[in-house]
Amino acid sequence: MIALLLCAALAVDLKLPDSAAARAHAAIGPSTVLSVLPPEVLAAAHPSYWDAEPGWRAWSARLADLRGQREPTADERAQLALSALSQGRGEDAWKHVGDLQAHPGHTAAVLPYLLVGGPTLALADGALFAPALPPLAGDPARRTLGLGVLEPREWWLRGIEIGAARVDVRFAIDNSGLQLEFHHQGGGDARVRVVLPEPLDMQLSSVYVDWEREPEPSGEHEVLLSPEAPVMEVHGSVRPVERRWPCAAPLELDARARAHGFELVVAESDARKPRATGLALAIAGATGLGARVRCANAPPSPADAHGIVLDFAAGPERARKLRQLLSTLEHYAEER
Repeated sequence: MIALLLCAALAVDLKLPDSAAARAHAAIGPSTVLSVLPPEVLAAAHPSYWDAEPGWRAWSARLADLRGQREPTADERAQLALSALSQGRGEDAWKHVGDLQAHPGHTAAVLPYLLVGGPTLALADGALFAPALPPLAGDPARRTLGLGVLEPREWWLRGIEIGAARVDVRFAIDNSGLQLEFHHQGGGDARVRVVLPEPLDMQLSSVYVDWEREPEPSGEHEVLLSPEAPVMEVHGSVRPVERRWPCAAPLELDARARAHGFELVVAESDARKPRATGLALAIAGATGLGARVRCANAPPSPADAHGIVLDFAAGPERARKLRQLLSTLEHYAEER
């Protein structure tokens, strides 16, 4: 069974949009040996990784390496890709896949996570199907967020097995939103639970499964695959979100940041949680400057010198702001 899964990961019929990730995929050949990723690398693929401080420490160390212009090893690059994916930054994850071109075994090991959301392309009946956004043609660090514009692109994944069904899958982005299609090619019935990704500067406004509107756009959407329905479609409409915070990395940090670092403002109940303390570590790793956590209800005295304030105290935009900050930190570290 393990041998079959390894063959499936290497021999997948995948067509990616023109990108560095597509070139990395093209480097996978008949003689490629699938890399076995260490447990600490695979752990980064799970969102719960960020609920414990070791994950943040590992990512902070990777950012410090990037800032110091040390080229990551293949394992570390895979860890960066899976970290970006589990942080909700799929386009950044594809960028790291593109940087694995010289390591096709690692590319083959990481690809299933970005395509279907798990370690293998052979899915059980009822499995979760959570793809990343298709890769951008260029470097994600060069895009401009907040314009309400989507770059059209698509990928095709042909001949995978989901339960008793054999299907081709198309995932596309166009001006109307996200389109995920399952083309039934043989076998019997199957079921998947689809989770659509959100662009960093947009949010899902509605999701339709086979032309039926779902009660909520977020979360899981059950899709039934059957020979009687040759094509099943999941369509997600998106709309721009209003951002009230900067997310472009400056060429240089200003004098106040260099002198006093950063203050991460959070609610008192969050002050000791890894997503706050770990984020402070990541800020320090990416910038080389100090970063500390401060409670929103305990502001510093006027006599205290304080640095750049990053407000994560509360509010419905906090998760989106966090994703954009993590992306900005990584881009900043890579460009130093």
